Amino acid sequence: MRSFIERWAHSLSGRLLATYIGAWLVAAVLFGSLGSWLLRSDGRMLDHSAERAAHALTDYVRFDTTGRPSMAELPIKVQWLFIASPLDAGYRIFDASGQTLLWSSEATRQAWQNTALLQQAPSEHSAINVNGVAIHTASQRLTSPNGQTLWLQVALSERLAALRHDEMGNTFEFTIVLAALVSILLLGLVMWRVLLRVLAPIQRVSREAQAIEPQGPWQRLGTQGLPGEIAPLVRSFNQALDRLEEGFERQQRFLADAAHELKTPLALLRAHVELGSEDRAALLQDIDQMSRQVQQLLMLAEVSEPRSYQHEDIALIAVIQDVLSFLAPLAAQHAVLLQYHSHPDAAHSLQGDRSALFVLLKNLVENAIHVAPPGSAVSVALEQRAISVRDHGPGIAPAHLPRLFERFWRVPGSREGGAGLGLSICHEVAAAHGWQLTVRNASPGAEFKLAFAAAVPEAPTAPQADSNASMR
Repeated sequence: MRSFIERWAHSLSGRLLATYIGAWLVAAVLFGSLGSWLLRSDGRMLDHSAERAAHALTDYVRFDTTGRPSMAELPIKVQWLFIASPLDAGYRIFDASGQTLLWSSEATRQAWQNTALLQQAPSEHSAINVNGVAIHTASQRLTSPNGQTLWLQVALSERLAALRHDEMGNTFEFTIVLAALVSILLLGLVMWRVLLRVLAPIQRVSREAQAIEPQGPWQRLGTQGLPGEIAPLVRSFNQALDRLEEGFERQQRFLADAAHELKTPLALLRAHVELGSEDRAALLQDIDQMSRQVQQLLMLAEVSEPRSYQHEDIALIAVIQDVLSFLAPLAAQHAVLLQYHSHPDAAHSLQGDRSALFVLLKNLVENAIHVAPPGSAVSVALEQRAISVRDHGPGIAPAHLPRLFERFWRVPGSREGGAGLGLSICHEVAAAHGWQLTVRNASPGAEFKLAFAAAVPEAPTAPQADSNASMR
């Protein structure tokens, strides 16, 4: 018995949750590492920060009537930095000739005076060493009211950026880790609840499947509430159950009917033996009848199993000739003429099991011989998409036509001692191949027609017999 953890690890919900948590952790590590790397990439981040500061400070630049610039009062969180650390953060406004018109503070002017920073072009972005401190600058273009071009230059030191970015990096990493943990916990619980609701119909279907037993009508699995990906599988399973139940019931009926049909001849044979009957012919007749019934039962079981068929190209004329040759002695015994006709447009081959088609036609012709009056004919005709077998006997009562292909059903008062399986075998063979077997009264006699579902392909055949050949 596996533990709960083992079952959970192999379940769909466990795998989904594990995948979700793993993906979240990987994403958190990647985002945290990327953010920390960007924050600690002092050069690129410092240049970007200087550009943003220069752009923001342009909103505070004011000009007097003579066009001289001044700086409006800056927010406290910005102004204190320029005052408290003039070497690490400062700005100036200068004209095209390089003359400085405004300094952020006197200390900044003294720190920057006579350094390469003052000779740097406005578009240049390179670190400059000022009193041992690496400084990065960024410039923003200004236009005074009198049309003069000025530049606002902002400088930030790498040590100030490093201090700020290190603090931000630590905060960023902590925030990412905390957000990941909280998200995994909260969203994990939500996903767990969602999975329970989503998987509940699947667990219900599983319990329904376990409750299915061969006895009685089989229960079908419900598809209500199932996910769209699982519902087709359950419907296919229900269709498989339909086929299994149909086959199971067919086999049950077959076994019950077979037991019923064999019970009577066995009882008669036992009675003859117990009574010490000396009528050898009667005993042999009972044995022959029971042998025929067993043979037909075995044949019916074989043709009812689709996997027993071996499909190939069948030469129809050859099969018909084999059937007529095989039954010629029986026809001669009953003084019945066997005739064969072929339609000019008849196709001569099709796909199917040759042995099964032989059995089907043999049963039809044999039944026709038994009911045909002496001196009459039984004709087999190969038509365009069908084969017909007709006798000239008394025909079939209309009330008997619906039951003609039922298993173990025999025409009341029939002189033949068959088991009533011959036409059932024919029907099973036709159904397995997708053919249609029908019967009608032809006045006189009856005609059975085996119609093929689609046009059978033409194929070269051996020289055929005369279209009106007959045999005794």
